[in-house]
Amino acid sequence: MSKGLAVLLICAMLLPGASVPVPMWVESRFNPDTVKLRDVSGIAERIADGKLNLMLIGFLELVLRNSTDINLTRLDVYTAANQIQFARAVFDPVVALGFNTVRSVSPQVSQIGGASTLSALNQNSFINYQELLATGQTGSVGFSSSRSSTNSSLNLLNPSINGTLNFTFSQPLLQNRDGIQLKAPQQIARTQLTITSRQSEARIADIVAMAAGQYWDAVRARDNIKVLQQTLALAQKSYDRDKQALDLGALAGLDIYQSETQVAERKRDLVQAQYAYRSALDGLRRLIGADLSADLRAVELVLGDDPAYLPSRVTVLPYEEALGAALRVRPEMDSARRRVAIDELNARVAKNLMLPRLDISVQGSGFGLSGNQVPVTGPLGITTLSASGGLGNTLGQIFGFNSPTYGAGVQLTLPFRSTSARAQLSDALVARTRDQYTERLVQQQIIQDVRLTLNSIELANATIEAATLARDLARKNVEAEQQKYELGTITAFEVLDSQTRLSTSESALLNAYVGYQQAFVSYQRATWTLLDGLGMVLEMPRVR
Repeated sequence: MSKGLAVLLICAMLLPGASVPVPMWVESRFNPDTVKLRDVSGIAERIADGKLNLMLIGFLELVLRNSTDINLTRLDVYTAANQIQFARAVFDPVVALGFNTVRSVSPQVSQIGGASTLSALNQNSFINYQELLATGQTGSVGFSSSRSSTNSSLNLLNPSINGTLNFTFSQPLLQNRDGIQLKAPQQIARTQLTITSRQSEARIADIVAMAAGQYWDAVRARDNIKVLQQTLALAQKSYDRDKQALDLGALAGLDIYQSETQVAERKRDLVQAQYAYRSALDGLRRLIGADLSADLRAVELVLGDDPAYLPSRVTVLPYEEALGAALRVRPEMDSARRRVAIDELNARVAKNLMLPRLDISVQGSGFGLSGNQVPVTGPLGITTLSASGGLGNTLGQIFGFNSPTYGAGVQLTLPFRSTSARAQLSDALVARTRDQYTERLVQQQIIQDVRLTLNSIELANATIEAATLARDLARKNVEAEQQKYELGTITAFEVLDSQTRLSTSESALLNAYVGYQQAFVSYQRATWTLLDGLGMVLEMPRVR
């Protein structure tokens, strides 16, 4: 009956579409929490009238959601979390179960075999449990039993059932007394998880800062088209006036080529600027994942920020205040400090390995024996037969410790050289010094970052003032040169040259505005305020 049921169960599992309930602990063991590929999100909600309107904040939010580089960076945290599980493996309890059966048949040449042909059946089973505790102790419990039956007439019990319960417990008294050698890898793995998380935050901030800089480059390319269109309009106006003068005979035929050349060159510059802007938009599409489908690729991107609208200077702190805030909150500094803590823990482990090893252990066992007793004929011809006993009788003897065995022991191991531990300690101390220098380098880099970004903001602000003045003067100069040309006191060359200088001034002012915006982004990155308000939360895997 049982064999038939097993066959039916196997067949049911093999049938297509068969559904067999699986216990939850099996499901969680063989299907752990996994990270899945994220779909692009947040873009469709921002599309209106076939256009994707973006401001800087909204663009950066989409970057945080959909950037492939950022999503790849997030996975580093999960990999670091898995190292904690690896470090815990040494504490995993182990249960071993086994059963074997052996039938042996052999002819006998002596009467002491108990039968002319001896037939014996031996069945053995065992279960062992072993665990290393977090405090450093090791414990194990084992139970084994065997059942033997034979046709020999010499056995007193046939079949016979015996069992043994064993337990051992050991405790380090000097080396690894507090379990530091076992707990250190797990502590290091947890610290490394924090380091990886902080490094991931820094990497994500770098990606966001780069994306913000790329956004402002696209805005520069957009507004550069406007500058070139204005320049082209001025050149076209001069050309139209010269063409009219040529038609009226007031201008020599050879003099028209100069203004005509200026129109052609500025049309060329405008076409190049338009394609440059298109390429810049394609770069923005990639950063937000809008290049992964045909529908999103067809959506027009509209950038709504004006580079002339500068962020408030109130948020820009004086140098020492900005530096102090950066040193407190920058994740790079936290990561550097935690690396030093790992080195110090490794040094403690190495010093512990150099101690003598003194272990105390206790062990004990219980034994039980039962079975069917073979009839025995006494001297007076009286046959005795005791009551039969089974596995329950054997277990009663074992747990009643009718036949106990117990003992204790102490073992001392003296490491006279500890060459490996000394080398490990030396490496840990060297690594600690190296990481302390690395921490200093990070500190110096942050100092330089804050200083450079503040200098860049001051430079951009001064450049804006100078470029604004130059642009205003260039506009006045164009008007003055135009009036002189109409009066006939100067040639067309001076007019076109003033228009060129005006175009250069407009471009310089645009670059100054964009430079200020990018410098402010760099300042936010240096003082770790760039991600404020963006709602970035770095996912942390569940560590069991």
